[in-house]
Amino acid sequence: MTNTNDLQSLLKRIEKATARLEDLAAKRSETTKPDEPSKASTEASVDVEDSKAALEYERAIKPLVEHFVSCSAKIGGLVSDQAQFVQQLYTAQHDFVRLAGTCKQPSPSQLPTLLGAQQSAIQSACALKDANRPSEYFDNLSAVAEGVAAFGWVAVAPTPVPFVNDMKESAEFYTNRVLRKWRESDPNQVEWVKALLSIFRELAVYVKQFHTTGLVWNPKGGDAEAAAKALGNADSAPVSTPPAPQLPSATQDEPKASSAGGSTRGALFADLNRGGGVTTGLRKVDTTQMTHKNPSLRAAGTVSGDSTTAPAAPAAPAAPKAKAPRMELQKDKWVVENYDSENLSIEATATWQTVYMYNCTNTTLIISGKLNSVAIDNCQKCGIVFDSLVSQCEIVNSKRVQVQARETVPSILVDRTDGAHLFLSEAARDATQITTAKASEVNVSFPFETANPEDDDTVEQP
Repeated sequence: MTNTNDLQSLLKRIEKATARLEDLAAKRSETTKPDEPSKASTEASVDVEDSKAALEYERAIKPLVEHFVSCSAKIGGLVSDQAQFVQQLYTAQHDFVRLAGTCKQPSPSQLPTLLGAQQSAIQSACALKDANRPSEYFDNLSAVAEGVAAFGWVAVAPTPVPFVNDMKESAEFYTNRVLRKWRESDPNQVEWVKALLSIFRELAVYVKQFHTTGLVWNPKGGDAEAAAKALGNADSAPVSTPPAPQLPSATQDEPKASSAGGSTRGALFADLNRGGGVTTGLRKVDTTQMTHKNPSLRAAGTVSGDSTTAPAAPAAPAAPKAKAPRMELQKDKWVVENYDSENLSIEATATWQTVYMYNCTNTTLIISGKLNSVAIDNCQKCGIVFDSLVSQCEIVNSKRVQVQARETVPSILVDRTDGAHLFLSEAARDATQITTAKASEVNVSFPFETANPEDDDTVEQP
């Protein structure tokens, strides 16, 4: 009887355990079924978010780029040509952002290839500026060349937004010059400046919203390089740069050199193992060939004999041909360039004339009369003296430059210059605004008044 009661209680316990296991299995099945669609929805949300970033890039940036190209066409010439590179840059970057929404982040070795089209467009815009320095639209070209670097945010992490803003400020340095020059005479230039800066402002807003710490890639996407080739993406083309010169002796003959090096080392150790016999192959030097016994040989620097002469050193590459100096009046602009150790003078005949001094060394330029502005670019150890300016004097990319104002000058800009000494007259001392950017060793000298005029002297301050 006791055994029967024990058996029944055991069966009841087994039934309860079985019921609990069935309840747990049912609850688990109920929790896993909703998870599957939630996982799918998560994957879908990733794709939607990435596609939204690409769509927003097109919606926000494309109209601004098209408006900028239209404004550049109204000005025409080099400005319009450079705007086409900006259009190409936008197209390449739009494709790149689309690629990021569907692909995993590429390796560092793949990234330069994928950025090839964007780099090519930026380099073309900068090359156009460098090739046309004497142009009256040089400030326009410089503003674009400085600003398009903002499109490099795709390779900047973790702070792409400050990078875009820094490039915009670099462009504003030149757009301010464009406005000062054309504000009253050409409204198309004012519209052009607004169109250019609006691109960079909206680009910073877009990057802050969708790519705050860097370009966002799809961690569940495919290979970026393979996707770019499959889509025919222009970004997959490498940068079109000229091939580096080949060195046959270091590349094509490398296997031969290595094998020859191994045999030479083996022969060297074999000779050393010969002991005293290693010197048997040396040639005895006659006393007439000993420099310490023949002062004439030391003076001549050569020793006669049948020994083999050392191979001649390869000829040094020819120095780049110096450009011809030039000083001429192009419409209302005096162009002074490529002078070395010269004393030059210019007589301004109209207040709207300007002077552009470029690539000069150890040269002094004296300007008589009143004119609009003076610019010094890429000069070393040069000095310039002028009477009076209507607008400003600019010193850019130069070293050890001296500028003297005999009368008045409203403003002086010093940008990317090492060593600039400014001499101001008494009239310009309190009326001149001096602005510096990325410059070092900038000193200003001006007359200092005292109670006794005979004690007045020039004061120099950094």
